[in-house]
Amino acid sequence: MKKIYLLIPLLALLAFGLGYGGFARQRQREEAELKARADADHAAALRQEAAEGEQAVRAALAAQAQHKQQLAEQAARDHADQAARQAALTARDEARDETARLTREADQLRRDLTDSQAALTALQRKLAETRDEQAFLQRFNAQAEANRRNLEGVLRKLAAPATAAAPAAQP
Repeated sequence: MKKIYLLIPLLALLAFGLGYGGFARQRQREEAELKARADADHAAALRQEAAEGEQAVRAALAAQAQHKQQLAEQAARDHADQAARQAALTARDEARDETARLTREADQLRRDLTDSQAALTALQRKLAETRDEQAFLQRFNAQAEANRRNLEGVLRKLAAPATAAAPAAQP
C-alpha cells in the first residue's frame, strides 16, 4: 500500500501535468492566434496608416500646389491692380495737367478776346471817324468845287468888261 500512496499522487501529478500541458498548449495556440491576429491587425493598421499617410501627403501636396496657384493668381491680381491703380493715377495726373493747361489757354484766349474786342472797338471808332471825315471831305470838296465854279464865273464876268475895254482902248 505504500506504493499506492506514492503512485496515486504521481498519477495525479501526471494527469495534472498532461491536463495542464494540453491546456497550456491550447493556451499557447490561442495566444499565438491572438498574437497572429494582433500582428495581422497591427500590420493592416500600419498598411492603412501608411496608405492614409500617403493619401494625406498627396492631399497636402495637392493643397500646397493649389495654395501656390492661389498665391500666384493673387500676385497676378495684385500686380494687375497695382498696374491699373498706377495707370489711373497717371491718367488722373495727365488729366489734371491737361485741365490746367487748357484753363491757362482759355484764360489767355479770354484775355486775347478782350484785347481783340477792345482793338475792334477802337478800329470801329476809327472807321466811323474816317467815314465821317470822308463824308465831310466829300461835302467840303463839293462845296469847294461849287465855290471854284462860282469864282471862275465871277472872274469871267470881271475879265469880260476888262477884255471888252482893252480892244477899244487900243485903236
